[in-house]
Amino acid sequence: MTKFKLSAFVICILFNSSSVYAQMYKWVDEEGNVTFSDQPPYKGAEQLDLPDLSTVGRTRAAPQQTEPVEDEKKEVTKYTELKITSPANDATIRDNSGNFSISFSVKPPLDTDFEHTFSVSLDGKVVKKNLTSSSASFSNIDRGTHNISVSVKNKSGKTLRKSKPVTIHLHRHSALRKQPR
Repeated sequence: MTKFKLSAFVICILFNSSSVYAQMYKWVDEEGNVTFSDQPPYKGAEQLDLPDLSTVGRTRAAPQQTEPVEDEKKEVTKYTELKITSPANDATIRDNSGNFSISFSVKPPLDTDFEHTFSVSLDGKVVKKNLTSSSASFSNIDRGTHNISVSVKNKSGKTLRKSKPVTIHLHRHSALRKQPR
């Protein structure tokens, strides 16, 4: 063995054996408080003899034969259809305040017993979440083309079903438009 390997080995042995020889001390201060430590604070500390640590070997758990809870027996709802019913794809909406509503449908109906909810995204960003009704209203949306989609989510936020996106064109009157002469 080289000197380096031998030195590393000796250092490892010393570090690992230090916990074997750890001592515990007990003392009572002037106010009658009992204190325990691994280092004595002064000469009056009493050294304690600690029992060996008991260890337990690894055991294997027996397989459990339990009946599932009633809620676990029910299958998680499989949504077969989720679509935005209004407005239609490529629809033009004219509203100077930038307000509009959407409606959507889901089959089978939303399973609120398992805390399923709807989440609505506008241009890829979630803007409405934890909805249980099949409609949503928007206000003061900027003019332009927008993509809207709806998702069904479980209580932990996992997406169970997502609709195809619908594109809408929102027109708002502009005061910057020049008047004809």
